Amino acid sequence: MSESKNSSGVMSFLATVNWAALVLLVLVVIFMVQNSHDANLTILWVTVRWPLWLAIGIVLVLSFAAGFLFRGRRDKRRRSRR
Repeated sequence: MSESKNSSGVMSFLATVNWAALVLLVLVVIFMVQNSHDANLTILWVTVRWPLWLAIGIVLVLSFAAGFLFRGRRDKRRRSRR
């Protein structure tokens, strides 16, 4: 009986996390669309002029990739503890 309560609690948490991620993604897309002007970006010693929406999009993709990679490491650690 407690296992079913625990699994339903996890499922509702995952659903909440998914909704929060979706809301944040929509807000980022709106922010990207509204900031369409060019910006100077300096990375180390290189300065480039890019549309701000493109720079935000690249950072968004890199953030998702980093989160995905680190989540995998965290899941492996949790499985090895069991």
